[in-house]
Amino acid sequence: MTKNNNGIMVIAIIAGLLLLISGISGVATWETIQDFVKTYVIENYFIEIIFAILIFIASLGGISVIIGGILIGKNKITSGKFLIMLGSGLGLIGLIFSIIVAIFEGSLTLGSYFSIGGIGLILSIIVRILVKKD
Repeated sequence: MTKNNNGIMVIAIIAGLLLLISGISGVATWETIQDFVKTYVIENYFIEIIFAILIFIASLGGISVIIGGILIGKNKITSGKFLIMLGSGLGLIGLIFSIIVAIFEGSLTLGSYFSIGGIGLILSIIVRILVKKD
């Protein structure tokens, strides 16, 4: 384990924990998006299946980031980055959609995006950017 990767691993674990406890990349975000889509866009069985899968993956987002960070600490850079991408990728998509929904509904407040989950999401994206394959 290199010293640089050790620090990145710690940041990834913190990011994953923040994502887990906040729910920003978890079920609540995707359920909000699902409700919006069903109300304003379309409601059918295929869309329900897609959201069931997304909600399941999103609920594992923080765990994916933690495991990815541990793999990076063990110099398994490619697989670690992939897991962090899965964990934070859906979080980023969820965050973007929740901002769009908030704008559409007129309920956007900047403070709600500097929450524990927002910080965890930003940290997980930074980890992916910082880690270099040795």
